[in-house]
Amino acid sequence: MKTFEATCRIVTPLFMGGASQQPELRTQSINGVLRWWFRVAGGSLEDEKRIFGWAGETSNQGLVRIFVKEPTFQTQPFPSRQPGFNYLGFSLKLTSRHAIPENRTFDLKISFHPKATDDDIKKFFSALWLAFNLGNFGSRARRGFGAIRIEEIREKGSSITNNCYDLNFTPSDDLKSWINCNLNKIKDFIKPNDRQDIPYLFKDFEIYQIQKDNFNALGDWIKEVQKGRKGRYLKNSWSGNSINNWFDLLDFMGFLLMAHRSYRGPDYNDAKNILLSGQVSNPTFERAIFGLPLNFYFSSIRRGDMVHLKLGNETLRRASPLMIKIIQTGTNQNETRHEGLFIIMKSTFMPANARLVFSNKRVNLSNDNIWQALDDFLSSLQNKNLIRRIYK
Repeated sequence: MKTFEATCRIVTPLFMGGASQQPELRTQSINGVLRWWFRVAGGSLEDEKRIFGWAGETSNQGLVRIFVKEPTFQTQPFPSRQPGFNYLGFSLKLTSRHAIPENRTFDLKISFHPKATDDDIKKFFSALWLAFNLGNFGSRARRGFGAIRIEEIREKGSSITNNCYDLNFTPSDDLKSWINCNLNKIKDFIKPNDRQDIPYLFKDFEIYQIQKDNFNALGDWIKEVQKGRKGRYLKNSWSGNSINNWFDLLDFMGFLLMAHRSYRGPDYNDAKNILLSGQVSNPTFERAIFGLPLNFYFSSIRRGDMVHLKLGNETLRRASPLMIKIIQTGTNQNETRHEGLFIIMKSTFMPANARLVFSNKRVNLSNDNIWQALDDFLSSLQNKNLIRRIYK
């Protein structure tokens, strides 16, 4: 039986817990994220069942077991601070959720069944690399919370972090080369095929890196994307003046998303007019592409409602195709740096017979390009060199 240990460091506050939402590190939650990344990487259903286990009629435990060595830690309430940060974690703030704070460490013990082959182990570590280096954990994971870095992987007491079955778990300052090199190896290990109706890593993903050195272009970007907009709560300035740590970066990325969506048409006017009169021809809600349900509230008329995804009488959720990832680089805690990624995962947005509903009225995504709002967001940032594409 092969056994490994991994030391992990929480980079951004982690909101993970059980039914009571009491903060705790949960093996089931970590396993769920690993399994999801294995699926979007194109891993076969047969490999998934064999490696991670299966709870169906022909249930099996799988070839790998993960144990969390949970440390003692003090939880903290949602650290309400700046507008962009609060925007990303609005539901956490609203429900007064407590987190496992950043910069705490814990260990994972990873044990493989004697029947596990080197190919099985490589496929598992591929999922582990993706989950920790591109994904996040817990609530609001797609908005940058719950970023965790694997600082060291050990086998028989020796560190294999930089060469764990040919995968390098130590982020490089050259993120583009580091990500692409590891993804190429993962593709070789998994021998992928895309699964229907979920994003596929090697076809549907794009990754963009925040260009912190071009921060001065922010003012011009705001003027361009908000041209012609007005409103009491228009988000037209970032409260910070530099990006020095994970919090500044997450707040900045939250502000970019908030400023682009603030008072953006046609959604804003169509939603308000529906609430006032219900008489809107072909109402279009482009921002629904960022995830559903989508809330609108107008203080001027003291009314609001939500855009819901409906399939028959059932109300569905649709996770955002945009994920925010904070990566910590540097091997010495006194010399750590943080980089921000926008990760785009385009796939089938909703079932064929589903519909969008706002205030009991059927509404639509953009007729020409359902991804219009997301594409506009990315292109506007690229045009001002605030982001650069580093994958696909």
